Amino acid sequence: MATASQFRARSRSRNESEREGPAFLDDLLAMAGSLANSRKEYAAAQLESLADSVRQFSEVMPALPTMRAYADTAADSLEELASYVVESDLSEMVSDAREFSRRHPLATFGGSIAAGLVITQIVQSRAQSLREGMENRKPRPRTGAKRQRPAAAVRQQIEKDASE
Repeated sequence: MATASQFRARSRSRNESEREGPAFLDDLLAMAGSLANSRKEYAAAQLESLADSVRQFSEVMPALPTMRAYADTAADSLEELASYVVESDLSEMVSDAREFSRRHPLATFGGSIAAGLVITQIVQSRAQSLREGMENRKPRPRTGAKRQRPAAAVRQQIEKDASE
């Protein structure tokens, strides 16, 4: 049976680990935030590049004015999103995402499903390319003819040496 001093020691260590847990989580979140902040400019540049591509697509579609209007609207939205990413802090973005998901739960659910499908396709294609790469690296089995060829060469060399 545990003594009172052992119980107090366990309780003290449990309380210390409980205090260290939130500090560790705060440090982890701070590191993730600094990493995300460093990648914001890259993400914004990619969004602006996508907006430019959509605009170029809309310029090629003069025969379909409705499609052109949709493409221009999408490009404008992408540029606004790029500006938002550059100007906002990570905590602001998380807060805005929470607020959006509270106001539009069906859109959030649909977006989550779409994101899951896209991620699944990316992972499956990556796994397939890795499998194909591994298959290309496998050594090919030797056939009987290939094994005999070096032996025949040795025999010929021995016969050549013997005749000299």
